[in-house]
Amino acid sequence: MTPRSVNPLSRDKLESLTTKRLLAYLRSLQQCEESIETSDWNEDEVASVTGIIFKASDEWKLQHNLVKAVLAERPNIE
Repeated sequence: MTPRSVNPLSRDKLESLTTKRLLAYLRSLQQCEESIETSDWNEDEVASVTGIIFKASDEWKLQHNLVKAVLAERPNIE
């Protein structure tokens, strides 16, 4: 079994998603593992996977910030 990953999306793609889908993408990001040091995966398994795997990566932080920024522009639902 390989580590679960999240594909990075551009800001344009994130903005085109519905709010429901954007929240699902945020949940996927939040379910990433903290770091390789705290995971059960070895470096060879991780190297074979494309996408975002760990929250400790710069790519995860960038995607998380982008999603939060796009969500901040959406109207709140009561």
